[in-house]
Amino acid sequence: MAQSAGPVEEHDVPAARGEEAETVTVTDLLAEPQLRNTLVAGRDGTSAVARWCVPLSELADGADPAEAGLVVHAPVTRLRGPDGAGLVREVVAAGAVALLVRLDPVDTAAPAVLARLLPEARAAADEARLPLALLPSGADFRSVSRLVATKVLAQSTHVLEYSDRVHRSLGEILARGTGIPALAHGMSRMAGVPALVVDLDGTVLAHESAVGRVARAPEQVVQVLHRYSDTVGVAAGGHQHAVSLEPVGTPAGAVVPLVSPVAIGGEPCGLVAVLEPVDATAHDRAQRRVVVQEGAVLIGAEMLRIRSMTEAEERTRGDFVVDLVHGRFADGQQLLARARHHGFVPDERYVTLVVEPDPPVSDDARTVRRFQAAARAAERIEHRGSAPVLAAQLGGNLVVVAPVGTGADGNEPRALAGAVATAVQAKLSGTARVAFGAPGPGASGTAQSYREARTALSLARRVDAAPVIGYEDLRIFVALREVADSENGRRFAREVLAPLRRADGHNRSLESVVLAYIAESGNLNAAARRLGLHRNTTLYKLDRVSRAIGMDIRSSDTQFMVWLAHHVDTLATVNDGLDAELAPPP
Repeated sequence: MAQSAGPVEEHDVPAARGEEAETVTVTDLLAEPQLRNTLVAGRDGTSAVARWCVPLSELADGADPAEAGLVVHAPVTRLRGPDGAGLVREVVAAGAVALLVRLDPVDTAAPAVLARLLPEARAAADEARLPLALLPSGADFRSVSRLVATKVLAQSTHVLEYSDRVHRSLGEILARGTGIPALAHGMSRMAGVPALVVDLDGTVLAHESAVGRVARAPEQVVQVLHRYSDTVGVAAGGHQHAVSLEPVGTPAGAVVPLVSPVAIGGEPCGLVAVLEPVDATAHDRAQRRVVVQEGAVLIGAEMLRIRSMTEAEERTRGDFVVDLVHGRFADGQQLLARARHHGFVPDERYVTLVVEPDPPVSDDARTVRRFQAAARAAERIEHRGSAPVLAAQLGGNLVVVAPVGTGADGNEPRALAGAVATAVQAKLSGTARVAFGAPGPGASGTAQSYREARTALSLARRVDAAPVIGYEDLRIFVALREVADSENGRRFAREVLAPLRRADGHNRSLESVVLAYIAESGNLNAAARRLGLHRNTTLYKLDRVSRAIGMDIRSSDTQFMVWLAHHVDTLATVNDGLDAELAPPP
């Protein structure tokens, strides 16, 4: 193995080293007996790929990408004298990769003449790095073009035959339905080097070490592929060319990732790579390129199959979770029939957690994929219950239904909430607020726990609450639950707050001032600092509050009345919103 290229910095962007498919180069053509020892200029350009041969008379003005790799055949009369340099530049501008000049019989008969022939054209060819060859008079266009066509077609046939062999081998693995790891194993066996499959989030889907034993994927390579995935796109027509990235240092030595994107429906969904040694030969690299490109196509088909199954399962599980937390099961038999499929045990105790990402989840494909990964990460957290954890997206939130042991203490739901918050934030950018209700038995307890979690989440937005909060943490609101649900309690809140809000207008600045004043236990200076207002401005607004409600706000009884009315009104608003959401459909 070659010496390591050193660690890869996190800010490095992996650079592609270009397509190196097994093709015919100008060097290959010049090695043929008919063209051997004819090169007189432009040696630096002999690595260019040759695909066609055309006469000078048919050369179009300007380079045409569809006719890349042109070899131009020209008579020597067109390149004699100072005009030869201009013609060379025209040939280069047309996209030619080589210029083959057919000499006159008199020129080929005098070697001393050849050494001095076409000095202007030779100089221009060296400057433009255009291979210029002087052919004998018998090398007419027909014979030269036949040579180029035969060479290119033979090479293309060889590549197609090898591609077909690779495709059939991997196709047999795909037909057995053994999954992505088996396909990666087949790729590694044919390439003779490690193979790696990752998704666009950098998760390793399969790794074959090519050493006959299980080994972890090199973390340095995974990081490089993850960064490269941000730049990858799918070419028009769906054909994906493999590219070689810059060497990556690993503990076992430096490797060159040969990468091809995996696409589903025209959208990239992952990367396939084989890890070549840095001293790989051109022939081995070309064969591995075919393996990677064919492997990417078949792994894409397997990913599509897996995605279809996964999405169907996720939709079914999501529908079950939604019906479960909303209490929509008509009877116990309906619950049992669906619970058995998802592993939900009606006799188990469950706690429901609601995760609210910040910033909210958008609908772009990458964010949706990360949100789904967060749901799967939440389902894999450790827990004491015998039933599995269920997670599903509901609106912009993630709902998690987790079993808790029958002997669990009050700290287990909080520990679960913390673990869920950690797992979700590892998959999503930003932070997440997690609220949970009290554990309850079966479907009814799960629905009640969900309502409590949603209530806690809504209240947490209105008060200074911790990122992870339970319904019981908001004890004041819990104690006021029955008051907020009663007509007397709501009427009391309206009678106290209505005069204040009428005087306040739409901005409710007076209400925020009086609440800050109450939160600071009637300390005027502390309330002014909390609000960022001058002391006299705060005092003026408090006097307006007293006039609006007809009571002295400096009185502790009045402060308690306003505080109580505010809390009852907040809880009633949250409950009304949840009632509207959780009400069974008509």
